[in-house]
Amino acid sequence: MENRNFDAVVLDPHPLSSPTAQVISRIDEFHPNLLKRVVLVTEDSEDSEIKDLAERHSIPHVQRKFLLQQLWGSLETLLRPDAVLQNLTPVARLISDSLRDPLPAGVRGLHDRSRRLLCASGSLTVDLLVEPETDSNRIALWGQILDSARPDRRFAGVSVTLQGWKGPVAQATADEFGEFYFDFNFESNLSLEMRIAETNYLTVPLPVLARSRRSAAGSS
Repeated sequence: MENRNFDAVVLDPHPLSSPTAQVISRIDEFHPNLLKRVVLVTEDSEDSEIKDLAERHSIPHVQRKFLLQQLWGSLETLLRPDAVLQNLTPVARLISDSLRDPLPAGVRGLHDRSRRLLCASGSLTVDLLVEPETDSNRIALWGQILDSARPDRRFAGVSVTLQGWKGPVAQATADEFGEFYFDFNFESNLSLEMRIAETNYLTVPLPVLARSRRSAAGSS
């Protein structure tokens, strides 16, 4: 480790031969600035030691079951310039996705099904509704920022940027209830970047999105 340079580190405790704390200690010893660009992979039920390490060093973490959906967004955030990194809070985690909810008994499938996502970072939650427009390349996204610790908190004027692979896709401003809206051309890999306060940013990686299916009338 001392003889190599790294852009970022994805640390998976599961296959490590050394304790995670020891690996982080070595990173801190040989590459102290690299600690700002470490992502931890965690299981569904987090080990208390791993959780303490993540909190102590402000290391963002992604759950193994959401690795494909969350890892790129986490790395993209960490590889931004240091001046921006200092203002970033940990990346929000996806804690609920209606796409994984079971369909009602007797229902084989639903076309153009709206998708409900719930992401969280600390007491902040972001409630999202993603709706592909039928027979279109457009997607509508509604969102609301909430603070479970302060239910009366207002988020009027919070800047929300929809980020794609090549940069910003669209910009919106939250109203007093923390609500915002986007209507954009389909992109599969996106994230939301929110400026909650002057020195407080929140990044919300979105799971991979799907295009709208063509309706039966449109495909006949």
